[in-house]
Amino acid sequence: MPQAKGVWGLGSCGISNLQNKNASRKRGSGCRRITTAADDRYLLQCARRQRTLTARKLASHLSAASGRPISRQTVSRRLHEGGLFARRPVVCVPLSSAHVRQRFHWAREHRSWTPEQWGHLLFTNDIRYNIQNDSRRAMIWREPGTRYRAPNIVERDHYRGDGLLVWAGIATNSRIDLYVFAVASITVAQYRDEILHPHVPPFIAAMGTDTIFMDDNARPHRARLLRSYLEGETIPQNSRSLPDHRT
Repeated sequence: MPQAKGVWGLGSCGISNLQNKNASRKRGSGCRRITTAADDRYLLQCARRQRTLTARKLASHLSAASGRPISRQTVSRRLHEGGLFARRPVVCVPLSSAHVRQRFHWAREHRSWTPEQWGHLLFTNDIRYNIQNDSRRAMIWREPGTRYRAPNIVERDHYRGDGLLVWAGIATNSRIDLYVFAVASITVAQYRDEILHPHVPPFIAAMGTDTIFMDDNARPHRARLLRSYLEGETIPQNSRSLPDHRT
């Protein structure tokens, strides 16, 4: 205590207030805020309307509007004070209103299924992966806890450059190993000859004759060539496969 008095030039009451956290910053002390309350509201409004604007661009806009030089660090601090933080957006495939209705209808149609019924299904799906470098530098301004709100989601339904196609199947208590193509797309004949024929019939035979095959309902999987193959192999299909965003 005596040493603190000498260093800070405070009395016993001042030291006690600091220890008990009863002291507050004196009004007007420290650097003067370069932005006004109106400036702060303007920044929050711009960031919410155009969530992908960087702090540097927002600083440039505010500097031009106010006639005062505003740094990007100041902009970031003001947005943080307003509850906005730079975060990577959630990326998803675009779904139309028809896609949403189909998925909702499918979910309602199967909501009363028992675990035993689900146990007779073989789910299969394929997905494409981009193997080129993706820096993911694009950021958005959003509030904590709003990751999956519509304004904070970026829709992307394209694959730039080279990629991989990965296919797999799962059931309740078993699975088909991943099958990888070193290309981003294949023909219907390749899908039949290199994926379905060597993997699906043996798996269904091992599961039992009452197993039902279910794919993702993508348009290529509804091709006549594939339907004929499945009928020829007597592979039962669910009459309403899981709706796919590409249909």
